[in-house]
Amino acid sequence: MRHLSIPLLTDKPVPAIGVGAMPLSERRADGDVMHRDAAIKVLHEAFALGMTLVDTADIYSPDGYGYGHNELRVGEAVRTWRDGRDSIVVVTKIGITRRVEAGNEVWGRDGSRDHLLRAAEASVERLGFEPDVILLHRVNREQQPFATTVENMLAVREAGFTPRIGIGNVHLSECDIAWDVSGGTIAAVENERSPRYRDDADVLAWTSAHRVAYFPWSPLGGGDDARRLGELHTEFAAVAGELSGTTGRHVTPQEVALAWLSASGPSVVPIPGFSRETTARTSAQAAELNLSEDQRARLDASPVGAGSVFPDDED
Repeated sequence: MRHLSIPLLTDKPVPAIGVGAMPLSERRADGDVMHRDAAIKVLHEAFALGMTLVDTADIYSPDGYGYGHNELRVGEAVRTWRDGRDSIVVVTKIGITRRVEAGNEVWGRDGSRDHLLRAAEASVERLGFEPDVILLHRVNREQQPFATTVENMLAVREAGFTPRIGIGNVHLSECDIAWDVSGGTIAAVENERSPRYRDDADVLAWTSAHRVAYFPWSPLGGGDDARRLGELHTEFAAVAGELSGTTGRHVTPQEVALAWLSASGPSVVPIPGFSRETTARTSAQAAELNLSEDQRARLDASPVGAGSVFPDDED
């Protein structure tokens, strides 16, 4: 696995491709959730392949009753990993609320100091260790000025729940605010980016200029779009065919998408989600692909998809 150096994020080597752990806590079509042992096995396989950055969040769970489900699984997988906790970069996110009222799930956002401190403390307890970085998951733009929210995230760091903080699902102006308020110590930004969704290119450029880690979430487009990537984005399938001819192995459009994202900046770490060891292996292979300038230009210029997987979100 190719590795990056991102000092603002961590002193550890950062893999070119990370792991988005959310699918390990999702309810499948049959209503079941992946067994704990199977989930840990998938994560250990990803770690063995060199994908030693894992991204989770407090709200990742099968339903509103299981708050923290994913952090519990990630924590156990990291604590039981053969090379030890210090070999893994762990990212978690706070700031979204999820509860059940009268049998219905109610979602919200809370960037208050009290909520963020309580959420960070709970995340550390579930993981069983301090994560390398805690991100603000989403911004509540109606609650308070964003500068105040960043100050509240700094309070999380100062309280000792994590050595580094970051932000997610943000606009360029919010990156500038966070940078100024934090004294240039924002470690990471996590925004949506994929062949389907390519807005906020200015945020990507900002992270590259400041050498801040950029985690593109849903890097393959999510759900059926991820499975149908080559059909929906034919240029990615064409490049996959070209690379299959030069590498001597079958290259998938999904691998090309991850390689394309990885090549889009010096601190970009795609975080594909998966629940099978075979998918972990193909994701890891994407780190070894070398796209030519012509291939990258063609992919950059290719038609985008239907847009965000959250089209009704004000972000």
